[in-house]
Amino acid sequence: MKIIENFDDYRALVDEMKVYDYNYFQLNMQSISDERYDELYFALQEYEEAHPDEVLKDSSTQHCYSENGNGKRTVARRTACLSMKKLHDAKAVVKYLRAQQRAANISSQGAKVDVEWKFDGETVSLVYRRGMLSEATYGHGKELFGIDCLEHMKYVNGVEGYVEQWKDEDRVELRGEVIISLEEFARYSKAGKSPRSTSNGIMSKKEAVPSECIHLEFHPFRLIADGVTLHYYAMDELAYRGFLTCGFVEQIDLGKSDDELTQDVERIVCTAELEREKLPYPTDGLVFKFDNYDYYDRIGQTDHDAKYNCAFKFRPVFKAVTTYRGHHTTIGEKTGKVTYVADFDEVEMNGHCFAHANCGSEKTFNQKDLVPGCKIEVSLHGDVIVCVDGKVEDEPEINQNQELEAEPEPIPQPKPKRKRNYPQVGEPTLREEREDKTARVDKGMSVKTVLAGVLAVLMAVSTGVVMLAFAGAAVFLMPMIGGMRE
Repeated sequence: MKIIENFDDYRALVDEMKVYDYNYFQLNMQSISDERYDELYFALQEYEEAHPDEVLKDSSTQHCYSENGNGKRTVARRTACLSMKKLHDAKAVVKYLRAQQRAANISSQGAKVDVEWKFDGETVSLVYRRGMLSEATYGHGKELFGIDCLEHMKYVNGVEGYVEQWKDEDRVELRGEVIISLEEFARYSKAGKSPRSTSNGIMSKKEAVPSECIHLEFHPFRLIADGVTLHYYAMDELAYRGFLTCGFVEQIDLGKSDDELTQDVERIVCTAELEREKLPYPTDGLVFKFDNYDYYDRIGQTDHDAKYNCAFKFRPVFKAVTTYRGHHTTIGEKTGKVTYVADFDEVEMNGHCFAHANCGSEKTFNQKDLVPGCKIEVSLHGDVIVCVDGKVEDEPEINQNQELEAEPEPIPQPKPKRKRNYPQVGEPTLREEREDKTARVDKGMSVKTVLAGVLAVLMAVSTGVVMLAFAGAAVFLMPMIGGMRE
């Protein structure tokens, strides 16, 4: 069932999302899970794309929010720190990149798109003047100002206070994410509900707390300086200067066909879904951005999004087990690149049916070691990206008619004691032991003898009493018997 069926549903969801945004960005209180928020956000976005004439200006998709400044001073920025379009489908990513390419009249020849991890934290802008860190602001939005956080950033890991190579530069700006690693989040005693809310809470404090700021890290995702035009080399230089960066994943070529680009995106997403579990940082997706900075002004922006990049948001992964039947290949129209596609019995995941999965190059396909008829595990990422995770080992079959002979369990035997010919400390000697046994036997015999004697006496007494009784009776009855005879 769709979340939004009509305009009334849309308007109600806009009001609901405003409450979630206020709680999170103004009160630093998360009242809904990230997964549920993304689901509602995408519902708004899809409805607005289908009904552009009904878009409400106070919708969450039309605004950028910053965290609570707690009364801290604001600092002017040269350009706004905007968000980006959020997508969850490989074809949608390719469609979005192609749309920006056509709008800015960018040739496909030589045009590159860089793919990076999307870390989940607080957006921060650092400004270096003559190599010295002089400004630091956080928060994003269309306004040309940010909230001062210079004192906080002095204690954050990955921030260089002075860069020798920039000593002759009037102005160099870095933009990136302040995050807390999963390890630090696990052991931080004042951690919030999530890594993101924890980093936001530390940065939003009016006064910097060094003991808290040292738990954070700064990962730049953009370098703004004279003469810098290519993003890949800019990030490579920052890593060389000691910065952490956001983690380069791969670079794709826009000279390929749409189908080839879609396959590349699917392959990158599948690989990233597996690798994200090993990352020490919180990540909720991938960022696709044009490599050439000169394109950025030509591509433009909205009040909400910088259109030169977009985000692929990870969604819960659905898995299923099916039977592998074989494979076929596809050949790129322009590059001639061969892509291997696995065929398997149709399975249903998240309400959709699938029978094929892109396995990439021949080398990647062969590494899976698939044999027709074997069981395989497949997973669904996003809406339609299907990956083969690998073979499922069959459990050995057990013949129910065959009775297994149970081996008798060995009966534990007491460990024999070692015979000793001498007493240990505290043990009685052999003589004492014999005397003790003799005493017990003698004591037992004496008791029996006493009992036997008592019984003999009692029997003798009772016998005597009986005899006396008979004698008395005779004395008493004899005269009477004699009188009767007379």
